[in-house]
Amino acid sequence: ICHPPAGTTREDVVRRFERLRMLAYAGCEENIHSGRHGESNFCILDAGNQEILSVTLDDAGNYTVNCQGYHETHRLTLDTAQGEECTGHAEGASGTLRTSLLPATTTPQTAAEYEAAWSEWKRAAPEGESRGRAEAVKRMRACLKKGNSVLYVGRVGLTTLPDLLPPNITTLFIPGNTLTRLPALPPGLRELSVSYNQLTSLPPLPPGLCKLSVFNNQLASLPALPSGLQILWAYRNRLTRLPALPPGLRELSVYRNQLTRLPESITGLSSEATVNLEGNPLSERTLQALRDITSAPGYSGPRIRFDMAGASAPREVRALHLAVADWLMPAREGEPAPADRWHVFGQEDNAADFSLFLDRLSETENFIKDAGFKAQISSWLVQLAEDDALRANTFALATEATSSCEDRITFFLHQMKNVQLVHNAEKGEYDNNLAVLVATGREMFRLGKLEQIAREKVRTLAFVDELEVWLAYQNKLRKPLGLTSVTAEMRFFGVSGVTASDLRSAERQVKAAEKSEFREWILQWGPLHSVLERKAPERVNALREKQMSDYEETYRMLSDTELRPFGLVGNTDAERTIGARAMESAKKAFLDGLRPLVDDMLGSYLKARRRLN
Repeated sequence: ICHPPAGTTREDVVRRFERLRMLAYAGCEENIHSGRHGESNFCILDAGNQEILSVTLDDAGNYTVNCQGYHETHRLTLDTAQGEECTGHAEGASGTLRTSLLPATTTPQTAAEYEAAWSEWKRAAPEGESRGRAEAVKRMRACLKKGNSVLYVGRVGLTTLPDLLPPNITTLFIPGNTLTRLPALPPGLRELSVSYNQLTSLPPLPPGLCKLSVFNNQLASLPALPSGLQILWAYRNRLTRLPALPPGLRELSVYRNQLTRLPESITGLSSEATVNLEGNPLSERTLQALRDITSAPGYSGPRIRFDMAGASAPREVRALHLAVADWLMPAREGEPAPADRWHVFGQEDNAADFSLFLDRLSETENFIKDAGFKAQISSWLVQLAEDDALRANTFALATEATSSCEDRITFFLHQMKNVQLVHNAEKGEYDNNLAVLVATGREMFRLGKLEQIAREKVRTLAFVDELEVWLAYQNKLRKPLGLTSVTAEMRFFGVSGVTASDLRSAERQVKAAEKSEFREWILQWGPLHSVLERKAPERVNALREKQMSDYEETYRMLSDTELRPFGLVGNTDAERTIGARAMESAKKAFLDGLRPLVDDMLGSYLKARRRLN
């Protein structure tokens, strides 16, 4: 987004921001906006709803990026890309979809008939939908008259689409509306994204479809899938079954549905494919069959994520203050109940998820076996009640914490406690206790290294819940690595695939990395920068100003020596390359300048490697 490659079109920009929303952690999607200040504005907001990145397009084809002091304008390609291609990717969902104008296989309608149908649909708009339909018609006309191959009409309040869609489009984005059905789809469609609607069914899919994104709807089933489909995202629906899967499917994400069994074709996918089945009530027979198949010698099928204990049955969500009351100490006589103030918090975003999380937490091994666990949670809840920002961030994490087995609850408790540690450091709680600040940094460093090791381990396992692997490393290395945010118990270590040898190796790797890398790592740690800005504001501000001037000076030097002599001034790719080099050089100089200040302030604590309790 900050450095658009040559050939970028407006449709590419729309697609990238939609992709970013899909990748964002649960609760953060709404901080990524397309069209916040008009259809040509795209932005990312921080927790305080302030823009930390924005992209603006203008009629002249300028692409302007603003990102925390970084500002650059690129020239946007306005022509439709030629040639058609649906290219793949080796890992995850980072594939590229290139589209072009494709002739419809049957086009019995004339331009006048399309115009008449769209005008009638626009005229019949119910109250409150006129503006959205007018915008949709405007964009459909552009597709028909100018040959635009991408139609994007997201988050404008549409309840229906017209029966006729532009026949030439190859990419259709209609996310974030309230559609319950779709019309017949254009035959040349290659990518369809209708997430965050209220769809209960889909029409027949075009034969050349490469990517289908229908998550966050109300679908109970899917139509037959095209033979060339590569990516299918259908999570958070009501699916009770899946159709036969095409052998070239590389990514299948159907978590949080109602699947009890799976098509046999799932194990015929390639070893490069990934499948996410978490949050489905798969039968024990289905789970056992998958275990047997994927553990057989020579298995070369997809990597499958699932719930180790099967998905839990839906349960009633209690009012937040009632769930909290079970954890807090009783009030003294005559005093208000400590949970009373949580009445108002129950109206905040994701409060219901956090209530369910607390109830599930009382069923974990830690609650059953650790006598001090309840007091720890009680103390944590007291801080959450006092800190609005920390509470909002914690509630957001709860949205994914209750979707499956007990160990997921424990894992997300660790994540929430990590958020608390970093939040305390950023807001100044350790300004006068630098030993604890450094110890907190060490813990974050160790956890980060453990996550890297766990990811590598997951790649060697064909059938596993990856959170079980992450939790296994955290739990079993809690004492050797001094991980204060990690609880003492987990239920399913025995099926995590992590061995005693793996744990010994991980401990050695983390300690070796800390010895050689921690001093450099903490220089870049955001909470440390916050502390330094409060304790030495003049020195830090001077370094920040120097960083900007260093960037400008280095950019000018590189432009004069590497671009101008070869006639590359104005070349977007060349300017992007030297811009990145100038930014990296300025950042290195900033950190080099910060190092003496950090050594003066933290030197003695950086030498001590023992975790302070």
